[in-house]
Amino acid sequence: MKTPKVIIVAITVIILGFLLVYSQTGVPEKKEGHGAAAAGYGGGGSIAKAPMPRLAFISLPGDEGVIPPGANLQLLAGIEDIEKNEHHWIIVDCRDKESYNEGHIPSAIHLGETCNNFFRGDLEVKGKGVFPNLGMRPVAELEKKLALAGISMEKTVVFYDGKMGDAAAGKTYGILAGYAFVPFWFMEYLGHQDVRVLDGGIMAWAAAGKPLETKETRLASTVFKANVMKARLATTDDLARAGSYLANFQMVDTRTPAEYAGTSATPPNHFLEGKIAHAGHVPGVALLAPHFYQFVDMETMRLRPIWQLKRIYASLDPGKRTVAYCILGNRSSMAYFVMRLLGFKDPANYHDSWFVYGNTDGVPVEQSL
Repeated sequence: MKTPKVIIVAITVIILGFLLVYSQTGVPEKKEGHGAAAAGYGGGGSIAKAPMPRLAFISLPGDEGVIPPGANLQLLAGIEDIEKNEHHWIIVDCRDKESYNEGHIPSAIHLGETCNNFFRGDLEVKGKGVFPNLGMRPVAELEKKLALAGISMEKTVVFYDGKMGDAAAGKTYGILAGYAFVPFWFMEYLGHQDVRVLDGGIMAWAAAGKPLETKETRLASTVFKANVMKARLATTDDLARAGSYLANFQMVDTRTPAEYAGTSATPPNHFLEGKIAHAGHVPGVALLAPHFYQFVDMETMRLRPIWQLKRIYASLDPGKRTVAYCILGNRSSMAYFVMRLLGFKDPANYHDSWFVYGNTDGVPVEQSL
């Protein structure tokens, strides 16, 4: 009778050891649902309860080096790709003009303003006013701006940015703000078929000892005719009605746990603090926190290997329509890029994000972790 007990104890020790060894490897696991929900505000009523899991971290070894089926590795350009195609691709520096003038990748153009300001226009939020460079410019306006910049549908377009910011002021510009990924999403929404992002931005280029130039590159104006891909954009109505079709639809909240739980409507020291009426999250959404920073190796500023990125989204079905949102569409644009990189079939960005959703009366909201 002792032998079975010994075997059971041994198996238990092995299992506990396995969990201990691999508990820090960053592989997502399903956890319990969100818990009790706060009532929908503004008369929004109830929503069908089909909560998606939170994602936490334990480990499952064995996937190192495995490229997910259907992955779109070409979307992430490397330094060697830029060197090889410098005169064939359109390379766009997304930073401010002063940074561009101080030194940029050879042959890179500048749009006259940051990529964020180039693609975005005014956003009017009911009861809050008009906010510049937070909304989506009309397609016709973007067609004109892109044509004047010399960007066409026929050539590969690569965006890059840099890391800048004043941490004390709570501001971050560059790859951590998703500003190379915002124009990536816009261009795919406009129907461009070959848009890419330089892995690591100008920091990776400089770290590799590659030259910078200060001479400005300008392209001749051209014609840009959009072929809008409506499926790339999710709307407030899509998310408000998500409870009725969660079987074929999944959402990803890319914000901080405090924003998700509803204890804060914005990140710390954010310029929109006090300007969002309602805090919380869309019912049925998966929280991946803080995956925005887990995407990036903070030392090199390059995206982590694709098999590590896959772990973050391991509980999601890449075959379903998947919508990402944040507060302004920056973090969610980065999530959209990662989903495209991983080969998700139908990813979308809710560009208006929580700034609009949280100021919309009558839509369902949960406040829980």
